[in-house]
Amino acid sequence: MSALRVRGLSAVAGRKIILGMSGGVDSSVAAYLLKQQGAQLEGVFMRNWDAANERGECPGDQDWRDVQAVDFVREYWTRVFAKTIDDYANGHTPNPDIACNREIKFGALVDRCVQGDAWLATGHYARIACDAGDVPYLLRGVDSNKDQSYYLSDVKQSQLARAIFPLGSMDKSEVRAIARAHKLTTANKAESMGICFVGKRPEYIPQHPGEVVSLGGRVLGQHQGIFSWTVGQRAGICAGSEKWFVVGKDIPNNKIYVVPGTTHPALFATKVTVANWHWIGDRRPEAVANGRLVSAQIRYRQQPDTCRVAFDSNDGDSTVHFVRPQRAPAPGQYIVLYDGDCCLGCGVIQTSPLGVASLG
Repeated sequence: MSALRVRGLSAVAGRKIILGMSGGVDSSVAAYLLKQQGAQLEGVFMRNWDAANERGECPGDQDWRDVQAVDFVREYWTRVFAKTIDDYANGHTPNPDIACNREIKFGALVDRCVQGDAWLATGHYARIACDAGDVPYLLRGVDSNKDQSYYLSDVKQSQLARAIFPLGSMDKSEVRAIARAHKLTTANKAESMGICFVGKRPEYIPQHPGEVVSLGGRVLGQHQGIFSWTVGQRAGICAGSEKWFVVGKDIPNNKIYVVPGTTHPALFATKVTVANWHWIGDRRPEAVANGRLVSAQIRYRQQPDTCRVAFDSNDGDSTVHFVRPQRAPAPGQYIVLYDGDCCLGCGVIQTSPLGVASLG
């Protein structure tokens, strides 16, 4: 990889930019910055969900009154929601935010709204940098606490070629300061949570009470639904003075297995099996192909850790070996690889710390 240059805001001057807006401070400041640089700006709110809250209002209604609203309800249901529900039903821990970026923001939205030589802009805290041949790469955002490259790891290089992230080189505090200085109505608005909330909708999966069991087989309590739990989560049962944590799920027998203590050895894994790799550059990066040490995250905002990837001969499944044990990798979670600040791509974890996708 040759030296990279970060794609700055000066690149948007005179260009048509379609900005995905959430109604929060990030997309508002992104819009302000793009207009300041002379972009031909068009704001779009993606309507992904068709439901009212408890007061009979759609919470998104407040977010798109001043911009064009585009309906992606069907696409979201078929491409993101239905697959996520299937994953939960199989005992996995999916990430609908990653799927939403891949299928909706950089998929359906681009196909429908980003035409000709227009670019897509979003309020993500990430950066795009290009090499001497103008090939784009995804980089971490400058604000390590807000870096969202993890959620963008399943996007294609060809999609990054027509995209820009105006906030990628800024801290969140700087974004708030700009909003206040220019009296934007969103300056003090709470963080926008977006629509990717599938994990909080257990009513879409039948839930049945079952046993909470120690690894030794002792029944410690009852759960009210296995799909609401993930590996590493506190189990919330009273069994002695210890706090108990989920270490595995037995889907066929509707059991949750738990261990005492957040640092119990059974919660940690030195390796995980990974499948369904997606490389941002469409092929396996040189750093990974050569067996070099790279860094990995198995969840958002996790401190990255060093690992090496060993591929099977068929180039499908692989084993990721960590230098340090990782707490609570769960089947269905995304593992995202980095070479320095450069996001290489992602894969889907297949095994729990006990080495199996599900117990039983």
